[in-house]
Amino acid sequence: KTHVAAGEAVREAANRKVVWWVAPTYEVTRRGWRVMMGIVHGVPGVDVQKGVREVHFPGGGFIGFKTADTGAGLLGEGLDFLVIDEAGVVPETAWLQDLRPALTDKLGRALFIGTPRGRNWFWREWMRGQDAAYPDWSSWQFHTADNPNISPAEIEAARQQLPERVFRQEYLAEFLEDAGAVFRGVLAAASAPLPACYEAHAGHRIVVGVDWGKSVDFTVLSAICA
Repeated sequence: KTHVAAGEAVREAANRKVVWWVAPTYEVTRRGWRVMMGIVHGVPGVDVQKGVREVHFPGGGFIGFKTADTGAGLLGEGLDFLVIDEAGVVPETAWLQDLRPALTDKLGRALFIGTPRGRNWFWREWMRGQDAAYPDWSSWQFHTADNPNISPAEIEAARQQLPERVFRQEYLAEFLEDAGAVFRGVLAAASAPLPACYEAHAGHRIVVGVDWGKSVDFTVLSAICA
């Protein structure tokens, strides 16, 4: 997805367009910057300004790399094209208050890329692309297995080793409803019917121990009947 977005950004800038590449942090911008350098290296007339992370093209088009953790740096420029990298981690306020208005003057386009991080604003915008009521939006979802450069054996090894939720999010690109929550599936568990064996233990003392999994789905419950 990074290579596709970088290629589209270069195409726009080469046509004298103003392009921004926005990522949640400086470290994340480095990934897009490295890919971009591989594309523009040796292109005649391109001026790479590493100090400010800008790529200037003949005719006035340029690509600027920005971070969403410094809000003031996202103000004051009309954009023709915008890439939001790891959109699921970028604050929604950066999109609504700074970046979306920057597309208005030039009727600019935006491309959101990233791994799902629960059903946040990134998911809501992705859903627009699945809804015929929003003809200006399109959205796609690709699995890691769709990449021919990644070994199927490695993907299967990850499936066996990782918690199911982590695998579904990172490898299947699924927007999980309660991703990131400390206690997952609480409502479903609370409303579930009692197991058939419950009455068989009437009058017994049952001790339940819980080991909460706070980052991934490793929560374990043990029940002992005395």
